[in-house]
Amino acid sequence: MGRMEIKEVRRVQLIEATIDSIAKRGFAETTLAHVADGAKLSRGIVNFYFKSKEALLVETLRHMAQEYEAFWLAAVARADPSPTGQIEAMIDADFDPAIASRKKVTVWYAFWGEARWRPDYLRLCRRLSDRYFEQTLALFQQIIDAGGYEHVDAATVTRGLNAMIDGLWLDILINPDAVDRAEAKRTCRAFLAGFFPAEFAARTGAASAA
Repeated sequence: MGRMEIKEVRRVQLIEATIDSIAKRGFAETTLAHVADGAKLSRGIVNFYFKSKEALLVETLRHMAQEYEAFWLAAVARADPSPTGQIEAMIDADFDPAIASRKKVTVWYAFWGEARWRPDYLRLCRRLSDRYFEQTLALFQQIIDAGGYEHVDAATVTRGLNAMIDGLWLDILINPDAVDRAEAKRTCRAFLAGFFPAEFAARTGAASAA
């Protein structure tokens, strides 16, 4: 393994340890020492890669945002190319345990809670939110145009779906034992069936549980 590969492996180790610590202790209680211990690396290594706790937190948020975006873009690339198939893939990605584990949802909410007062967090969160909004907006507009849904506003549907997903993620955070991921996906599809019955009504049953 080359020097650059080792550097990247250690950087990711530290970021993953930061995610673990925030999920366990929260922002305030997480220290660089906790991160070093969690990554099983020396505290000097942490200081070599990240000059401060704040720098580490910014890179952790950037890493999570990049991971999330790459995950749903890959899901879309593998999916049925129709607009409905693409939306289906994005819903499935949003509730995949790799992305929406309780640990990661906990950390996302921690960053969102701080974003109002931290410009770096706000910028990263807003960029990701804007990218997701633009993608879903374009897909809903295609469904509207093809299906003759002139009375439906794509932006309204997009905001509604995004708000529903955020709310279901909150359920994962505060009441994980009561959350059924298949049911969460069916809930999103049932919402969309209210606007686009021909595209989503048949997808709200058992076939959507995968």
